[in-house]
Amino acid sequence: MNVFDLAPVLQRDQSAKSVLMDLLTVSGDKQQALFAKARDVRREHGSDAVKVRGVVEISNHCQKHCEYCALRPQNKKMARYRMTPDTVLDIAEHIVELGIKTVFLQAGQDPKSDDAVCEIIQRVKRQGIEVLLNLGEKSQETYRRYRDAGADSYILKFETSSREMYQRIVGSSLDKRLQCAQWIKDLGMKLGTGNIIGLPGQTIEVLAEDLLLALDLQPNFMSSSPFIPNEDTPLENLGFGDVDVTLNSIALSRIMFPTALIPAVSALEKIRPGGQLQGMNAGANVLTVNFTPKEMRDSYSIYSKDRFVVSLDHALRTIAAAGLEREGGVSVTQLN
Repeated sequence: MNVFDLAPVLQRDQSAKSVLMDLLTVSGDKQQALFAKARDVRREHGSDAVKVRGVVEISNHCQKHCEYCALRPQNKKMARYRMTPDTVLDIAEHIVELGIKTVFLQAGQDPKSDDAVCEIIQRVKRQGIEVLLNLGEKSQETYRRYRDAGADSYILKFETSSREMYQRIVGSSLDKRLQCAQWIKDLGMKLGTGNIIGLPGQTIEVLAEDLLLALDLQPNFMSSSPFIPNEDTPLENLGFGDVDVTLNSIALSRIMFPTALIPAVSALEKIRPGGQLQGMNAGANVLTVNFTPKEMRDSYSIYSKDRFVVSLDHALRTIAAAGLEREGGVSVTQLN
């Protein structure tokens, strides 16, 4: 079998898991060949144009108890905030002025923000741009409200396909998470999902099962992020997730989902300078620029207190270094 033949995976062959396990651990020349294959697939399917998204982290209140995240309610050291709709709209207008066509609203799982989110969506949509949400698990009716307000897409990462691991680390049911993902799809919003690489107890077999779960979900966006130990959490003393395994997962995701939006996440850059460029070279085609005001951004500690914050300058230079163009053909020289 050709090392990059994913037919057993796409056909749900009995060997699918072992094929993925082998490819998740390639290194050296084989890894570079995997990345080259991913770039070929991206180009052949018209997915080379890099989407730049502008994220606004609108609330750091959260109901979830995820052991890797400092937004968890048990963390009493964090100063909490919720942005007003007017504040978010002012930021969104700046994002649009910079030529970015997607406003990305992100928050902890905060039901007290739902009404404000619907208002924000409606007002942002009047500017003729896309609205992407990442707000956690909601009721089917709340997702419907978001959709009716004009939301185009929603990210809900499953984090791990292991039900035992998910219950242990997140403290709730993976099945509930997957039900929410199905509701999002059923309502006609585009679905983003994905995993974290480097969680305690995780194995290469579990990571292969993550990709097979994603294949079942058929997402529009697929993300793999390396674990980063976060201060003031139960997992703060663990090491970083493996960047190379993460890059291999990105490349496999590109081959499995040729037209998907796949981000090179900021966590790659946090662990390894140039990591986002490596992500682009492994088949990614999305970069997310952070527009949260610093006084609030410092309290949105999803990765760590000194997380890497992506600027538009960094994003455009990364795109140029990868030999790609920003969606819409905007070049680095237009920044200056």
